[in-house]
Amino acid sequence: MKIENVETYFLKIPLDLAIRDSSFNVSYIGFPAVKLTTDDGLEGWGFNWNTAGGAEFAKEMIDRYMKSALIGKDPMNRKKLVADLFSVENFGWDFRLGKNGLAVMAVASLDMALWDILCKKADLPLWKLLGGFHGRVEAYNTHGGWLSWTTEELVSNAKKLVSEGYRAIKIKVGSPEPRDDYERLKAVRSAVGNFTKVMIDANTRWDLETATRWGRKFDDFDPFWFEEPISPLDIRGHATLRGRITTPIAIGESIHNKFTFRDYIEQGAADILQVDATKVAGITEWIEIANYAGMNNINVYPHTNIQQPLHVQLVAASTNASVVEHVPWLLDVWKDPLVPKQGFFELPKSPGAGTQIREDAIEKYGQKS
Repeated sequence: MKIENVETYFLKIPLDLAIRDSSFNVSYIGFPAVKLTTDDGLEGWGFNWNTAGGAEFAKEMIDRYMKSALIGKDPMNRKKLVADLFSVENFGWDFRLGKNGLAVMAVASLDMALWDILCKKADLPLWKLLGGFHGRVEAYNTHGGWLSWTTEELVSNAKKLVSEGYRAIKIKVGSPEPRDDYERLKAVRSAVGNFTKVMIDANTRWDLETATRWGRKFDDFDPFWFEEPISPLDIRGHATLRGRITTPIAIGESIHNKFTFRDYIEQGAADILQVDATKVAGITEWIEIANYAGMNNINVYPHTNIQQPLHVQLVAASTNASVVEHVPWLLDVWKDPLVPKQGFFELPKSPGAGTQIREDAIEKYGQKS
């Protein structure tokens, strides 16, 4: 079996409602996608995404430099092909630079497409191919926790989510005035009671002093975790903060390679890893990181705004993972979307990695080159 064709797409997908966290105003999703076709007719899909401009350059990287490294190759040699992609002679993904940013976005999508081919060749969904562990996967809901929502809207939405069966929700912190975040968290905890998990997420906004001062105050409301409190580049700072507050620290959304995750683990700088297969170099690297976390008795709860059909499967096949984030975006883009019922995702039955998108979504949202 050989890869016969590589097709790329870029979708610009508007959100029904613009939202805001501590770092970004979000009104659309930029969505580069790729389809590999083999000489025996199998199709493997991969994708990536971002909530800011620039994601289209991942598509351009594949078109201009990476496509030629795949044509005619055996897709079953996935590890060799991905290694070769990082050796393409171009400054943007030289191994000294290419384990971050746009290069990883491009390689991740191709790694996913190769896994998708393998799953379809085996006629299995990814979670079964990897060896299933969970029969279903719990969801936690982030939609409605935005800083752009008033406290009243936040509380109303939190009550609604609990009534729908969610046992875990997340709200954003990182306001210019941290006391506002304190009052918002206090109101949500009062509204949902003590048995609902409430996570908080600062989206890297604060410095160590602010995160320490307010993290200690937030401890009063028993957050399930404190996500990205400070810059993800500051591993030592996270280790220091972890010794100062009782709330577990979660990181991963802004980390792009396994070596940084290794350093967080070995320096005792995180309690929970939120490894995202679209932020590291795809499914292959996600599995490596999750396995090493498991060896160190650390759980992995992936960052997942839109890629539930993929991450639910990875979590379902992991012994040290059990919860996947849900934001109800892009449900009309996936061939097989996953939506929680009573706070849980059911596992997909169709063969594949959960990465295939609908042809009519390409027609609807596709941007012409």
